[in-house]
Amino acid sequence: MASSPAAEAAFTRTVAETCAAASGLKGAHVSKPVLFDDSLNKVVTLVTGVFPQRALKGAEGRMLCVYDKRTRKVWIDEAKGWSAPDLR
Repeated sequence: MASSPAAEAAFTRTVAETCAAASGLKGAHVSKPVLFDDSLNKVVTLVTGVFPQRALKGAEGRMLCVYDKRTRKVWIDEAKGWSAPDLR
């Protein structure tokens, strides 16, 4: 059964906020989520921003974020060379 537009918007915001925070990037922008079949229970986004670490300060960062819909756990890894349009 499909979710209401309001529920979908709230879920997308939750994923974006969770992935942005987990990325550790300053000024994080989150792409539209890639939704997989419900049996997988995962959503993927690309987070872009600026590395805050002293050694990388000012360098653009790209992080791939996998969000588990059941556990709300995220996995983050650097995604050099990847691109996607912002959620905005």
